Amino acid sequence: MRGGGLTTRFAVAFAVVAVATALIAAVVITVTWERQFRRYVERGVQERADAIAATVGDGYERFGGWQGISVPQFMHFGMAADITMQIVDADGDLIAYTAGHMGRMMTEGAPPRGAEVVARADIVARGVVVGEVQVLQQPADTLLTERDMRFRSGSLWGLAMAAVIATALASLAGGMYARAIVRPIEAVTRAAEALRRGDRSARTGMRGTDPVSGLGATFDQMADAVETERAFEQQLTADVAHELRTPLQAIQATVEAMQDGVLPTDEERLALIHDETVRLGRLAGSILELSRLETGSAQFTLAPLDLATPVAVAIDSSRALMESTGHVLEESVERGVFVLGDGDRLTQAVGNLLSNAARYTPKGGLVRIRLLRDGTEGVIEVADSGIGVAEEDRTRVFTRFWRADPARSRASGGLGIGLAVVREIIERHGGTVGVHGSDLGGAAFVVRIPLDGEVSSS
Repeated sequence: MRGGGLTTRFAVAFAVVAVATALIAAVVITVTWERQFRRYVERGVQERADAIAATVGDGYERFGGWQGISVPQFMHFGMAADITMQIVDADGDLIAYTAGHMGRMMTEGAPPRGAEVVARADIVARGVVVGEVQVLQQPADTLLTERDMRFRSGSLWGLAMAAVIATALASLAGGMYARAIVRPIEAVTRAAEALRRGDRSARTGMRGTDPVSGLGATFDQMADAVETERAFEQQLTADVAHELRTPLQAIQATVEAMQDGVLPTDEERLALIHDETVRLGRLAGSILELSRLETGSAQFTLAPLDLATPVAVAIDSSRALMESTGHVLEESVERGVFVLGDGDRLTQAVGNLLSNAARYTPKGGLVRIRLLRDGTEGVIEVADSGIGVAEEDRTRVFTRFWRADPARSRASGGLGIGLAVVREIIERHGGTVGVHGSDLGGAAFVVRIPLDGEVSSS
């Protein structure tokens, strides 16, 4: 019903436009036609008046006056044009006139009162103006003949018929065009209603470059994005539930054992509960941070900075961890690699990479970090001699809660979120992060961030 109403409105709109166009065209054409045709008739009348004046002038010369002048052309013009013409002498006195379809010259009386002179022609005899031929018109009359009037009426009738035909065709075209527009709109409406009912697979399937097809394609993209977001939320819920289960079970089992007297309530058991509680707090904070990064709500303050600064801060923060685990930290930092970035966020990303390298590298292993310039990019590489990342797992390593060795990472306190945070931070800087095999035997994580063009060029 909605589609039918829209189709009708389109058809009516097209019809109204056609009628308005036809009316405007009729007015313009009628006014222009009347004006041009009247000028044409007036030129013809003036030419006939000139011809009659020349003929009468010749007669005047031949007879030496007005007596005996025969003016058949004058009478013929008056009969054909159905108008009034008269001849006056040099003093303005009436000599003769003719009116209507009378077949003779009138030398007595006078033409109708109120007549207007619309054409004049001097009568010249021997170089002297002896009189004037005048064409008269009543104020309510016209110079158009009956044949001219029939021609004008026929023209206006033809224009009216053309307007009717144009209106009908425009209405038909409007209806067809409206149906062509309404059909895809109805497809979008049906897909939207299906989505509202819970059918997440509903799509319009529309393709094309016209605006309506673009609307359908945009709707499908929106539906895909909603479905992806829904799947993301479901997966996040499952991941969080999975991650929370282990520490909660450990806390519950320890507390119940202490309550039952199976385990003593001593410092060791309380420390275990404390550690698991801290782990839960860190997990909740990390999930919140990742969620903000993924949704784009986390604030970034981008400004030109030397990448060496956040890298150096991250290295200094990681030294204690490296020393406690017996790792050897090797560093090579090039200064003057300027990017447009957030120093705190970049420090966080580099720190996560160093922490990840230490966690998956055996004690006494080597962790290497390098910063260098490569063309138009700043490159940060964190490599280790640890367990590495299998080639088939390299596309999943930046997925939240993914671990190469779940047992080991839980034992060492890993949450499986650090690399996902790294990816989000680097992508917000317009960069990329990837992983490949290291020449040290483990994994090598490589971050690439575009250089700040203004600082680099200066």
